[in-house]
Amino acid sequence: MPTIHDVKNRCVKNLPRYFIWLFVSALLVGADQLSKYLVVAYLPKEGNFNIIPLLFNFTYVENKGAAWGILADSRWVFIVISSVSIVAIGAVLLYVAKNRFLFVFPLVLIFAGGIGNMIDRIANGYVVDFIQFAFFQKFPVFNVADSYVTIGGVILMIYVLFVDKSFLSGKKKNDGK
Repeated sequence: MPTIHDVKNRCVKNLPRYFIWLFVSALLVGADQLSKYLVVAYLPKEGNFNIIPLLFNFTYVENKGAAWGILADSRWVFIVISSVSIVAIGAVLLYVAKNRFLFVFPLVLIFAGGIGNMIDRIANGYVVDFIQFAFFQKFPVFNVADSYVTIGGVILMIYVLFVDKSFLSGKKKNDGK
């Protein structure tokens, strides 16, 4: 078990890489916010724009809840949960910033997605969703930030379950060193 001194030293050594990951996160959040701005500016409410026939539509939705509008009007619950998650992931990123790309990058995606949606909740009281699967109309409409969180979660699961199985066992991974 590392001591507080060990954790502090590791975090200090990770600072340069951490700032690079924060910059990447800022770019991802910027892309998410730009996509939402363009949708709000150019897609009429309740509008539906076919992007790729039988595959994707853009459908403007103001989502006050989670997927399918679950827990609608629970804005502060989402803000608190998102804030705690973002701070926790930010702290973990500082500690693991120099680790393997397949472990750190999914955390960055989840971090950026959480920030992107939290900006909407704080600024608007809802999240702007607009990507819809045309072939599966009952699937919730989602946005770029949701995609970051989902893709990051899948990559992280694959990493933990198949790439670094020592992660779950608590044993140190032997890289042949």
